[in-house]
Amino acid sequence: MRLKERSLLFSKILLIGIAFFFIRGCLSKRHDVITSDNEYITLSPWNAQKTEKLILNIKPLFYWKQWPVNTQGIFNDNLLKKPDTLNSTAIIWTKIGHPPKGFGTYRFFIKQKDLNKEAVLNLSRVLGACEVWINGEKQVAHGKISKNLIDSEDDIPPLVVELPNEELLDVMLLVSSANSRLGGGFPLQNSIDEKERFFLIKKRKFAYEGLMTILILIFGGYQIFIYRNVHREKYFLYFGLFCLSGGARQLFVGEAFVNEIFPNISFEVVQRLRYICFYSGLGFLFLYHHYLFPRYFSRKIVILFTVVPALGVVYILSTSVFYGTYSAPIFQIFGLLNVIAGFWLIIKAIKDNRPFAKLILLNLVILSTTFTNDILNAMMLRQTGFVVIMGLLTYVILQLYLNHKITKKREAMLLDMTLEVEKMNEKIQNNEARISKLLHESYYHLKSKKELADNLKKIKRDDDDTVSINSIVSNLRSELVEDNQLNTIKNDIEILNYDYLQRLKAKAPNLTDTDLEICIYFYIGLNRKEICRLRGTSIEAIRKSRYRIRKKLELAVDDDLEDYLKNI
Repeated sequence: MRLKERSLLFSKILLIGIAFFFIRGCLSKRHDVITSDNEYITLSPWNAQKTEKLILNIKPLFYWKQWPVNTQGIFNDNLLKKPDTLNSTAIIWTKIGHPPKGFGTYRFFIKQKDLNKEAVLNLSRVLGACEVWINGEKQVAHGKISKNLIDSEDDIPPLVVELPNEELLDVMLLVSSANSRLGGGFPLQNSIDEKERFFLIKKRKFAYEGLMTILILIFGGYQIFIYRNVHREKYFLYFGLFCLSGGARQLFVGEAFVNEIFPNISFEVVQRLRYICFYSGLGFLFLYHHYLFPRYFSRKIVILFTVVPALGVVYILSTSVFYGTYSAPIFQIFGLLNVIAGFWLIIKAIKDNRPFAKLILLNLVILSTTFTNDILNAMMLRQTGFVVIMGLLTYVILQLYLNHKITKKREAMLLDMTLEVEKMNEKIQNNEARISKLLHESYYHLKSKKELADNLKKIKRDDDDTVSINSIVSNLRSELVEDNQLNTIKNDIEILNYDYLQRLKAKAPNLTDTDLEICIYFYIGLNRKEICRLRGTSIEAIRKSRYRIRKKLELAVDDDLEDYLKNI
């Protein structure tokens, strides 16, 4: 199969993959959206064939700086006074005007009509620390809540609460938060799931995402290995670092894979690592595209897109997690600019007919779709069913293939260039030998002219010294032939150095034809005696011409004319 046919087949496969991810991003698993009715969330009997989860779209009660637990830790719902009502899918207290740092209670009610199936409350992400109380009983603690926010400790993984097998449930979520600019609460999609199915899917998802994350990390390490040991192309290095950054970030998001490996790791460490991996990944991605198709971005643009992520990393390391979260919107916008810069670069490469640029553009669509989904989730604008890790792995695998093809293409081009250079060197050596031969012949040509001049002088002498006229005519004919050969030498030298002659004329338009001729002789390495032989002139004349050329070129006293001419 020819290269063009294989590229076309690969393009079709890539388009199918893009279509799949777009569709996958718009669709979600089988679920129903459930709302509160007369203050209660009513759970009907589970139908596993029609639904896997119930998405919560409720209006919980919210009590700012109120908990139903006294200082002795005893539950007393009378401590909850007049509540606010949150009317938002992202139930965080800054949505109703409260400051980010603080504490409060979220409250809603559940009515279970089918007690034969156990259910769980799945809170995808918790901003802050949380305790869950149901019907006055403490069910689970997520981190450590405290009214003294300095003592509050957040936790990492999603919060899963097994619901008691009772018909009526009064659910209270006690939250304290000092680490997010968004305040405390539950910013992402929350649901009630059938217990058995939920834990089965969770195990599968954990293994599935863990395997894909490890693959991305392995691929990243493999690219760096290639850079160190096989091909010293920088795009291998930066793509490998991007894979390591993207894979490492996936360890700290989603199902909190890292929490299974390091159960005692702190929320602060994980949050810093999330931001560091994100910011550094942006810088490495830009450098990867830049070195893949160099010379399209100016030096200032390259510095901007690499220094800003580096400053972001420094900022995250030097500030508290709370202030670190304020940098997120800036870098979400910066990430968008990074993607736009990538598209601009690839489109320019396509216009210049760079190899594989069209395929890289298609693959960049997958990455940008993945990135957009991630941003929408982070900004809580929309939570799609698109699996970020799947999109990232798809991009990495396809780009690994393209990196390999690009390298093979460049190796083939380098081999062709090497062969061409060898041919040119051979041609130059042949021309140099020819010039040397012609110079040697010109020497004898000058010697013959001298003999001719001597013979002409003898005509004016006595009869005893008279030279045969026929001999002189024969010598003149020979001289005409040699003059033609000399002109041929000069023409050949000018033809062989035509490109240099044009550069020299552009550099110094005030040089005469004689000046240009002498400059070419100096350029090809002839000495003054050899130039005298070619031009049929004296060394003194060449010295004066040399002085005149230096003056026209405005060379300093310390500047060497021959070196200057050879560097043009």
